[in-house]
Amino acid sequence: MSHKISLPTQRRSRLQQRILALNIAAALIVVVAIAAVPTGSRVVVVAPPWSTPERVISIIAEAGGTLVNGGRGQWLAVAEGQSPDFVSRLFSAGALFVFDGKLSAACFGGTPT
Repeated sequence: MSHKISLPTQRRSRLQQRILALNIAAALIVVVAIAAVPTGSRVVVVAPPWSTPERVISIIAEAGGTLVNGGRGQWLAVAEGQSPDFVSRLFSAGALFVFDGKLSAACFGGTPT
């Protein structure tokens, strides 16, 4: 004897819509994450929002990089480093996030430097 559990049509429809929305959101997050992964020597460094410009510069310097450009917020900067482990060094020095340098136009407005 088999029992079939059935949800009301309206409730099933809402559940399907939520599942679809979650799948779309997850796909968008994955696409953005892939686009943001640093692939070159130039990166966007995001320090804690309460950081001073001097702290952002020290994060970049500790990682062995060079400041290329400052950002709208004092916790954003574009940096360049030649070391293969530059990104991991930035995290060790205190960066919250590190994005591909191609995203600098989105972070700072205008064209990438």
